[in-house]
Amino acid sequence: MPTVPDSGETVAKALSHHAYQERFPDSPLPLQDSRLLDYRHPTERWMLLLALLVVAVLIISGVWFGERDILLAVGAVYISMLFTALQAKTNYRLQGAEVTATQFPAIHNIVEELRARFHAPPTRVFVVRKLSLEAETFGLSAPYVIVLTSALLDSMEPDELRYALGRAFGHICFGHTRIALLMGGEESTLPAVLSWVAWLRDLIFAGYWRAETLSGDRAGILACRSIRAAFSAQLKISVGTNQAREIRIEDMLDQAVKLRRTTSRIQAMFIRSQNTAPPLIPRLEAMLLWAGRPPKARG
Repeated sequence: MPTVPDSGETVAKALSHHAYQERFPDSPLPLQDSRLLDYRHPTERWMLLLALLVVAVLIISGVWFGERDILLAVGAVYISMLFTALQAKTNYRLQGAEVTATQFPAIHNIVEELRARFHAPPTRVFVVRKLSLEAETFGLSAPYVIVLTSALLDSMEPDELRYALGRAFGHICFGHTRIALLMGGEESTLPAVLSWVAWLRDLIFAGYWRAETLSGDRAGILACRSIRAAFSAQLKISVGTNQAREIRIEDMLDQAVKLRRTTSRIQAMFIRSQNTAPPLIPRLEAMLLWAGRPPKARG
């Protein structure tokens, strides 16, 4: 039979949870649409600069040691990736249904609201049938493209959809889509024998992409003006639509506290360094540290 925790264990857990929660601002951040660009994650530009310096060192080293054939091969692969990425916008225009005032009018209203609030450039939004729960953004210049998947739309309430669309518009306004194209695009596919090129690129730019993701999360929170709605949307994206309904705050707190223990923290740092997107728990923590804890429900 499972053991029932005694009062000492219960008190210790409660204290741990309280100490953990005290890290986060008690009052929600007063958000202003006009300050969107000021909300960019502070490490984003530094991470991009560091990644570009690493690329420059690799290129200079290749030239210095006479590895020009390898550099030419990598350059050819990069051009191929860039060419594939440049076609993404046209690709979705061919296979998706565009969001207009008469087609998906409810989505269109949210799109136009956010575009006006964020002073975003002209953007076309398409709906496609995909299992992904992530909105995708593309474009080097206007009109930019946002792709909403059927799985995403089926799972989101209106405020949650504002979060997802806010993230997408944030990526456009922050210039992330242009940088993604210059890196060869995020959707590039390569033969297995050449996959190491994309793997090396992802490893070099992983820190930048994690910071970019956190910038997008901030734009999403600004869009829906609710940390609760942002949390709900992110849990659906990361855990599952039906599964998110069974999430218990106490269990999530316990999970987060355990991750802060010395061994787990070191392992978590190593795991995060290899991923191009922040894992769920650190991502939710970053949202709370920036926006503050949601106000307590009345009643």
